[in-house]
Parts: sequence; C-alpha cells; structure tokens
Amino acid sequence: MPERGTSERTRQEPGPDERSPAAQFSASARNDLSDREVEIVELVATGLTNQEIAAQLMISKRTVDNHVSNIFTKTGAKNRVALLNWAMDNGKICRDGFNCCVLPPAGSAGPAIGGGNP
Repeated sequence: MPERGTSERTRQEPGPDERSPAAQFSASARNDLSDREVEIVELVATGLTNQEIAAQLMISKRTVDNHVSNIFTKTGAKNRVALLNWAMDNGKICRDGFNCCVLPPAGSAGPAIGGGNP
C-alpha cells in the first residue's frame, strides 16, 4: 500500500513515442535535414521563391519543390512561415542578430543567413 500523500502511479517524463507529433518531427528533423535541405531553408529565409532558388542553385524548380516538400515533412511545418519558425527555434537561421548561429554549409564554415555574432 502506498504511503500517505503518494500514489501508486508516479508521473514520468513522456517517452519518445508519447511526445506530440510536432515535437517528434522537430527532434528528428534536427539531424535529418541534408546539407542541400539546410541550404534551401536558408534561401527560403531570404524570401526567395522556389523558382528563384532554382535559378540561384542551377537546379530545376521541380527539384526545389521536392526539397521544400521533404523539408516540410521532416520538420512538421505546413507552410513557409512555420518552417522559418522551426528553423529559428532549432538554430538553423538567425535574423537581425537574434538567434544567430554558425551553420557549416557544404564545404565551408561561414556564418548563417542574417549575419551577426554567434
């Protein structure tokens, strides 16, 4: 019989399968975005359209569409605004010196979009 003031069931931290779907997506996406997908997120953050991103990266718009769709799936974002909120929350981008981080793009180690001090 449990002592007075305690219960048989104690509250435990939720396990990986008990977290909200958004938390599960966010936690797994941190490590699952490819270098190219991070690059796409950075370009989305600058306000470029998929067509403009395609021209800058010299790939087809359809390829960019696929990357953006995969990024939405991995992060749980439903639109570009939600994606940028996820990216800021997870240190993928920074704005105006807020939440700045250094992202090592493929082949180099320059500052993240938005500049500022890490």
